[in-house]
Amino acid sequence: MKKLIIFLSYIIIFFYSNLFAEVNEKKLKIGLLAPFSGEYSNLGNSMMFSLQLALDEIGDKNIVIIPGDSGHRNNTKLNKSIQEIIAQGANIIIGPINSEDFEQVYKYKNTIFISPSNLNSNIRNNVISIGINLDSQLMALRDFIKKEGKKKTVILYPENEYSSFIESTIKRLDFNHHKLFK
Repeated sequence: MKKLIIFLSYIIIFFYSNLFAEVNEKKLKIGLLAPFSGEYSNLGNSMMFSLQLALDEIGDKNIVIIPGDSGHRNNTKLNKSIQEIIAQGANIIIGPINSEDFEQVYKYKNTIFISPSNLNSNIRNNVISIGINLDSQLMALRDFIKKEGKKKTVILYPENEYSSFIESTIKRLDFNHHKLFK
């Protein structure tokens, strides 16, 4: 997670700093939307500390982080935090970390959201999802199996809320000679 936050920081800083710094009085204001309360608060705090470490390493005092608590599956808290971050002048927000929140953030069309969600890596509307996702993992596995000339593959995965997503992705990627086990 720390490497992802550092990577995001470098991308934002180098590609957008001049563009947005001019608009915001020479300050680049970046929102961080993470769960700072509830059962995933440790993740939110870890993201904030990682981002602070990355900024300390870069040493640019013209970058300001504006944190916002997205909670967990709480649309009211999520929208309130986004509105507060935008009101403080951020045009870029790192987060949300949960792809289920994407529908909520699509309505903030003038704000760019960079999400470390790993459910999919599509760029849609104003959300850039950059996590390592199931597609990329399964394509790498499929390519390895093909390269090694393997004829039989067993794929094990948990039976949970993501089972149908996993099955449809495996089917779409056209794995040959495989058996699935939940």
